[in-house]
Amino acid sequence: MSEYLLSNKRRRSPVCPAVALCIVLVSLLLVAACTSAQGPGNLATENQTPVPITTATPESKALYKVTIAQPNDTTHPDYIIMDSDIYNQGEVVEFYVVNKGTDTLTCTNNRASYLIIFQNENGTWEYLPEVGPPMLPKISYLKPGETLPPRRFVTTGWIPGRYRIVFDCGIMREFEIRSVTT
Repeated sequence: MSEYLLSNKRRRSPVCPAVALCIVLVSLLLVAACTSAQGPGNLATENQTPVPITTATPESKALYKVTIAQPNDTTHPDYIIMDSDIYNQGEVVEFYVVNKGTDTLTCTNNRASYLIIFQNENGTWEYLPEVGPPMLPKISYLKPGETLPPRRFVTTGWIPGRYRIVFDCGIMREFEIRSVTT
């Protein structure tokens, strides 16, 4: 009978370590998953903010390096940095924003949102809805010294004349589009 018990124990021996090893591995995997650092991809309750889809716009290569007179008001045109204020039709306009003041600017929409308006023949200003990112109703701030990333748009098909880049933070800059004659 003792031989029977010995032979029976030998048959069970290889199975016990294999099962124990599997249990240890599964436990390690569960512990590792529960203790990993929170990141953007492993939170079940994370709120995703939609990112506007933009097409690639080539860099600005303005033919003119000219600054035009800006309106004499408090719209801080010097906060919008451009490589020129005069562009030919079809050129790329590139700009970025720097809060050069000492106060934080409050924007009623997302601070990256801007409008382009143009001056028509009557002297009134009209909005170009197809240019600029969508206005997202979210109060945001631009602290002193803070810079927004560069923005670009192409002026192909635009009517020659005077235009404005307008941010709802109280900053604006004028530029001109000239006709291309061949």
